Amino acid sequence: GIMKKNINKEKIVRRTVIKELPHFWAYSILSGIISLLIQTIGLVPTILMQQIIDRFIPNKDLRAISIFIFLFCIIPLFATMLSAIYRYKLAIVCRKMGLKLAIKGFENLTYQSVSYFDKENSSELAAYCRGEAMKYIVFWMIDIPQLIATGLTGIIVFSYVFALNWGLALFLLFYIPIAFFPSNGFANKVQTLTEKIVDNNAKMNQIINDTFRGIKFVKAMVLEKIQINRLKEVNEQSVSIWSKVALYDNMSGIWVDNFSDTLFTGVTFGLTSYLIVIGKMTLGSLIVILNYTGRFLGVIKQFMHTNYNFKAQLGEYDKLFDIITMPIPHADENVPFLYKDNIQFSDVTFAYTEERGNVLKSLNLTIHKNEWLGIVGASGTGKTTIFDLILKFYSPQDGTITIDGTGIDVIDSQSLRSKIAKVSQDTFLFPGTIKDNLLLGNADATDEQLNDILKKVSLDNFIGTLQDGLNTDIGENGLLLSGGERQKLGLAQGLLRNCEVILLDEVTANLDRVSEEEIKNVLRMIKQERNLTIITISHRIDFLKDVDRIVVLDNGCIKEETTYNKYAMK
Repeated sequence: GIMKKNINKEKIVRRTVIKELPHFWAYSILSGIISLLIQTIGLVPTILMQQIIDRFIPNKDLRAISIFIFLFCIIPLFATMLSAIYRYKLAIVCRKMGLKLAIKGFENLTYQSVSYFDKENSSELAAYCRGEAMKYIVFWMIDIPQLIATGLTGIIVFSYVFALNWGLALFLLFYIPIAFFPSNGFANKVQTLTEKIVDNNAKMNQIINDTFRGIKFVKAMVLEKIQINRLKEVNEQSVSIWSKVALYDNMSGIWVDNFSDTLFTGVTFGLTSYLIVIGKMTLGSLIVILNYTGRFLGVIKQFMHTNYNFKAQLGEYDKLFDIITMPIPHADENVPFLYKDNIQFSDVTFAYTEERGNVLKSLNLTIHKNEWLGIVGASGTGKTTIFDLILKFYSPQDGTITIDGTGIDVIDSQSLRSKIAKVSQDTFLFPGTIKDNLLLGNADATDEQLNDILKKVSLDNFIGTLQDGLNTDIGENGLLLSGGERQKLGLAQGLLRNCEVILLDEVTANLDRVSEEEIKNVLRMIKQERNLTIITISHRIDFLKDVDRIVVLDNGCIKEETTYNKYAMK
């Protein structure tokens, strides 16, 4: 069942590759033709040797012997040079096409809904977008064309042996079932084991990435040994599985490459020697039979090894196939974001998973244009979930969310998100410079515009103290900046996008009172300048002093609507 499922997915991926990568088949066919040419040229020296032994040596024709010996030496050299050029050129083509396929996988992943990433291992996905795509292209552009060329060469070899002695040729055919069936059985076992190894590798990558990403937390909690032991445990499982794979690899190799190969080569040599003794074959024919028997058995072995490797790689490619074949969600999003009056939640019920239960329960909430709304409530009451739904990261199970009466489900996601800026206590920034991150908000912004925005969010003085100014590197996720500086930078990004709505999620949770007051003053000023709508989640009641209205959430519902003065008196 697993095998059939993987093969079906592989066919879909192959169709995608053909569609996405121009000239894929042309390169594959050319690869096969050149490979066939190289392998066919490789058959010639054996024929030359036969002619030297059977014709020229008995006739003492030194001139013919010299010419044929020269050809015998120069032809393999020519074939080797042709093969080197072929592999070099094809490696470059495979590299380009492999990267294109990897980008296609990355594109599919990037456009998935946020809920998809709630369940998936991001490190594992990243790994499969890169390495496996390249291997898959090489398989179809080099391995398969070479295999077909080898098969055609095998037919030529078999035909020549058949012409020399049909009995020997038919005897060689018995090699196929004797070597194939045991090897195929080993391959099926390895495929299942390889899938387990892939899962374990993903777990190891996640442990390593999580450890380094949270290195301060790991050290503060003295978790070094725990993380190392977790990695060791998964690694030991992988080693145990790998030992079984190695066992089947060795058994397959011993059966195909040693026992079966040696058996048929030996018997063929004996039969040919007998035919020479009784005068049915020439000594030159012995050279051809032995050489071509090796080549014929090599052809069969290559088919079996390819079958073995393909089944093993199907296990490795399983996640790649899932990524390449996954559909990109396309809702009926054809309405641009226009916000003139209100955003309305009507009887909205939402749950991230069934196990966690409903986070919001028949929520009714109206957010008016140009107001500053504060949302308060205990942890887990659904405050951040409201932001997730406004940004269309998720869709409610029941109820509707409308913007000026238009269902949010038909409003274009990119149009909506381009006009809404979210700033949180853990604002995400990419590695690079301050300027690099600001330009994500508006790639066409001039330095003058950037400096103007930085002044608005009170970052201009800080930037002025830096030796490299806007070109200062901020490290991974902005770790070289303070919490307040990261949040101001996130706010600047949103303003550069000319956003109309700002979502503030506990932006002052990790800030001192001075920084909190500074950000509040910035927000008050830009709200008046730009007629912004601001929605703020905060546990610090003083930060909500300037809001127009406070909504109190309790257990996924609105408990009350109030003002700062009334709420602060409680």
